[in-house]
Amino acid sequence: MSNEKREKKLKSRLRERIKRVKVPKKEKSFIKKDHSKLVALAVWSLLVGILFICILTIFLSINTRSVLNDTKKVVHSRDETEEREEISIPSAEQFLTGFISQFINVKKTSEDLEKRKNELQSYMVQSEEFANESHSLYQMPDIQGERILNSYSLFNVKEKGDYTLFQYRVTFKNVVEKQKEVPVKKKGDKDKKGKNKTKIVTETDESSQTLLLNIPVVSSDEVFSVSGVPYFTKEYSLKGKIEKEGVKKHLNAYTGEEKEDIETFLVNFFEKYASEDKEELAYMMKEPHSLGGSFLFDELLNVEIYEDKSYFIAYAKVRFREEMTNIPYVISVEMKIVNKEGNYFVEKMDYQ
Repeated sequence: MSNEKREKKLKSRLRERIKRVKVPKKEKSFIKKDHSKLVALAVWSLLVGILFICILTIFLSINTRSVLNDTKKVVHSRDETEEREEISIPSAEQFLTGFISQFINVKKTSEDLEKRKNELQSYMVQSEEFANESHSLYQMPDIQGERILNSYSLFNVKEKGDYTLFQYRVTFKNVVEKQKEVPVKKKGDKDKKGKNKTKIVTETDESSQTLLLNIPVVSSDEVFSVSGVPYFTKEYSLKGKIEKEGVKKHLNAYTGEEKEDIETFLVNFFEKYASEDKEELAYMMKEPHSLGGSFLFDELLNVEIYEDKSYFIAYAKVRFREEMTNIPYVISVEMKIVNKEGNYFVEKMDYQ
C-alpha cells in the first residue's frame, strides 16, 4: 500500500511540475511574397501607354496640320475666286484698249519700235522678267514690213487660275513695201547705149488676217496689268446644241376640268397685257407689267399646262401684232398660276 501511495505522490508531483513548465506559444511566420514581377509589369505597361500616347499625339498633330493646310488652301482658293469674280469687265476693256493697239501695231522705224517697247512695258506686271528690255515681247529683229490694226472686239473671258484670260477677235493687215525696177514706157526714153530707161518704183503687198488675241490679265484694287505674253489662236465657234431642262420632265400634263378655264384666263390676260397699263393688271399678277398698248393681242398659238401641288405651270407661246403695220411679235413665257377663290392669279411670269 505504501508503495502505491508513493507512486501516486510521485505521479502527482510530476504532473504539477509538468504544469509549471511553460510551453512557448508557436509564433506565426510571416513569409514576404515576391512582388517584383507585378512591379515590372506595371512599369512596362506605363511605358507602353506613354509610347502609345506619344505616337497618337504625333499622328493627330500631323493629321490636324494636314486638315489645316487643306482648309487654308480651300479658303485661299475661295478668296482668289472671289477676287477673280470681282474683276470689272468694262474697266478691263478700257485698260486693254490701249494695250491692243500698242501690241498689234508695229512700225519699222527704230523710233516707233522704241516707243512701242516703252508703252508695252507700262502695261505689264512689275517683275524682273518684264523689266528686262531685251525681252522677246519688246524686240522686233529683222522685220521687213509693218502690221496695222483694223478692228477688234471682245470675244470671250475665261477664268484661268490666278489670272483672267481676255480673248479678243482682232483683224489686222500686214504691209510689206518692195522696190522694183520697171522700164520707162515713154518713147525716146533710151540711154546712150540705146537701151530703154528704167525707174525704181515701190510696190505694196498687203494681206489681212483675223485671229483671237489671248491676253492674261490680273487685277488689284480696280487697276489692271497684263501678266503674261499675249498669244494668237484660231477663232473657234461659240455655237452649241444645249438641251434645256425644265419642270416638264417631272410633271404630267394637266387634263383636268380646269384646263379650259385656265386657257380662257390666259387669253383674257394677254389681251389686257397687250393693251392696258401695268396698273390695270395688279389684280391679275403679282408683279404687274405690260406692253402698254404698244401691240395688239392676236392669238394664243400654243399652251401646255402642268399641275404641281397647289399651283399650275403654263408654257405659252403668244402672238401679238403691231397695230399700224400688222408686223407679228411672238413671245414664249413660263407662268406660275394659282387659283385664289375661283379667280386665277399669275404669281410669276418669265420669258423663255
